[in-house]
Amino acid sequence: MMNRMNTVLLLLAFSLWSGLTAIAQAEPHRATHLGNPATRFADPLKTPDDLRRTLLKESLQDDVQKILRMSGYLGDMKDFRHAVANAQISELSIPVGTLLPAMSTRKKGKVDLLRDVLWAGKKPIDAYEFSFISGETRYRIVTPKACSNFWAEEQLPRPQAALTLSCTAPAESAQPNLITLCNTLSNSGELTEPLAMLSLPMPAGAKVKCVSGGANVSDSTQLTWTYENFAPGAKRTVCATFTPTQPGQVVFRSAAAGKQSESVETRCETSVVAAPN
Repeated sequence: MMNRMNTVLLLLAFSLWSGLTAIAQAEPHRATHLGNPATRFADPLKTPDDLRRTLLKESLQDDVQKILRMSGYLGDMKDFRHAVANAQISELSIPVGTLLPAMSTRKKGKVDLLRDVLWAGKKPIDAYEFSFISGETRYRIVTPKACSNFWAEEQLPRPQAALTLSCTAPAESAQPNLITLCNTLSNSGELTEPLAMLSLPMPAGAKVKCVSGGANVSDSTQLTWTYENFAPGAKRTVCATFTPTQPGQVVFRSAAAGKQSESVETRCETSVVAAPN
C-alpha cells in the first residue's frame, strides 16, 4: 500500500513539475533594452541605406540566412537580396507592450532567434520594415534601428494571381463592313499564372474572317489563346475580325481563366445595320 501511495505521489509531483515547466516555456521573452553590443545582430542603423548595407554585407550573409530560416522564411535567398536592394523601406514605431513574433540576437557571438518577445521598454521601438514576395508567400522584414535584431514573418493577405479582361468593338457597323473585336487580357495579381486561357465563342450573326495573336482555330465553335507563365503585370491584346451575315446585334462574349485565377468575362456588342440602297 505504501509503495502504491509513493508511486501516486511521484506521478502527481511529476505532473505538477511538467505543468509548471510548460507554463514557464510558454512565457514570452521580456525585452526592456535594445542595442547591447553583446546581443545586437549588427551595428545600430540610422538610415535605410544602413539597413541595406547590413543585410547585404558579405561577412554577415551566413548569419542573415540562419536568422531567416529560423524565422520560417521558406523563400529564395535571391528574392530576399533583391528586396533588400530595391524594396521601399518604411519607418515603423512598435508600441510598448507589443508581443513580437520573434527577434534575432547573439549569444557569445553566435546568432540565435528569440520567439514571442514582449517589448517592455520605456518607449516605442524605432524600426525599419519592408515587404516582398517569394514563391507564393508575402514576407515582412522588421529591423529595430538600435540593434539590427531583425526577423522575418509572413504577411497577409497572401499574394494571388488575378486576371482582368476587357474588350472593344464598334458600337455600330453597316453591312458589309467588317467588325473587329479586340480583347485585352492582363495579370493584375501578384503571382504568375501558370496557364491563362482566353476564349471567344463564335457570335451569332457573324463569321470569323481573320485572327491575331496565334489563336487556336481548330474548334469551329470558339477561338482560344493560351499563355504559359503569365507574369504579374503582363498584358496581351488580341483581335478577331468578323463578317456580319445579317442586320441586328452581334454579341461577343469573351472569357478567361487560369489554374490559379478565378474566371473573368467581358461582353461587347455591335449593332449591324443594313447597307443603304
